[in-house]
Amino acid sequence: MAEIGENNNLEGQSSVLEVWSKKNEEYYEHVEKEKSDALTLAVKCINEGVLDCLDGVGSPLSFEIKAHHGVELFEMNRNWVETSQCWRCPCCDRNKFDVSRVGSKGQILAKLVEHHDHMEDALKAAFNKVFVESGVEVPTITGLAMVERMAPAFSSYARILICEDCNNADASAKKVLSGKGYRVEWQSFSIGQMKQFIKIDRHVSHEIDELKLMEVWRLVRPAYVARMNLVYQVAKAAALQDYWYERYPVGVVAVPTLSNGYHRYGLLGLVNEEVFSREMLKESISHKSNWSRWRTERKPAGSCPPSNYLAMILSLPGCARMWGELDDFWQCPICERSKFEVVKFAKGKVSFQTHLPSWRSAAWKNVGQICMACCSVVKSMKWELEKEYGMSVKDTFSCITPDELRSIITARPHSSPLVDKQKAQKLVDRWLSC
Repeated sequence: MAEIGENNNLEGQSSVLEVWSKKNEEYYEHVEKEKSDALTLAVKCINEGVLDCLDGVGSPLSFEIKAHHGVELFEMNRNWVETSQCWRCPCCDRNKFDVSRVGSKGQILAKLVEHHDHMEDALKAAFNKVFVESGVEVPTITGLAMVERMAPAFSSYARILICEDCNNADASAKKVLSGKGYRVEWQSFSIGQMKQFIKIDRHVSHEIDELKLMEVWRLVRPAYVARMNLVYQVAKAAALQDYWYERYPVGVVAVPTLSNGYHRYGLLGLVNEEVFSREMLKESISHKSNWSRWRTERKPAGSCPPSNYLAMILSLPGCARMWGELDDFWQCPICERSKFEVVKFAKGKVSFQTHLPSWRSAAWKNVGQICMACCSVVKSMKWELEKEYGMSVKDTFSCITPDELRSIITARPHSSPLVDKQKAQKLVDRWLSC
């Protein structure tokens, strides 16, 4: 069946789309020429100084750098040309002009690199170490794939673009620590840590302040040791228990859809996947969502948060920000629950969320932050009016006033409110009668 699906044209005949595509080969050639012209214009604009979001050997900044160093030859990498001429290193805070320096071969060094943790390498090394130590004779099929997928979880920071001098400073710091007898093969310092021990100057590589480096290392070392112990245990499980992750056979396309790029090129190059799907599904039926559930079904009550709920909230950046924005005596202006009562605890997760109603709705203009449970009732009513009945609601909070919302709900600590079915139905009916 697959072969028939892939070759459904009658032998010796071409599809209408294929015929059309051949007739429009000139269009594709035109597109390629337009791309070439765009490249030429981009280079011209960069060199003339009217486009500074990208860089190159001929940019005004490069001429300024060459004049300063008295050198013409650049050793420049892709990251340098693909970043703004106004870029600053997030680690040492030098701009590109300050970062530039003359290399050992008399060339101007202009390089930016992606700084990253080395946990993937550490995991793979530990994986191989387990094989050697345990004397495993049976190959593992899924273990290494699991190691590759888990590596980012052990990284102490995300990839970030920095100047080459800062990246080299990381290696230099490790060399210092190795010289003092520490095992730091897989250690990598974050930019926040490096800032504390690098000596910064213009047009020169960084020096290492060894005293400050040791201060940072004393703080970092316990976490590094704990991570490496954990890495070894994960690698051990991956090497000795072969059921972690299944790779698909070679040749299998996991998601062979147009939206995922399958058949995207060639004949279908000009077909928009979303428009195509909408067109082909016009006559198809779909399950109709029940948009009235917000007012017809009772949501389960939440549990009382654990005693250390605040520490959990403050560990979540979004929740911590919302919690900190409100004073200790704040109450939701709609349901009148306290900060503690607004805290939600469900399926082992603690959360605290609030929302500021839109200023575009006059009735809500001076209400202030409300709890997310009350906000969810408003949003659900809007979705029902729009998706179920095709009503036009210009702004979420214009579908109901604060007093109307108060009249249809009964607040519950740590839970979604109870919604009065009859009162909510009347509000919806009133909208529909307009």
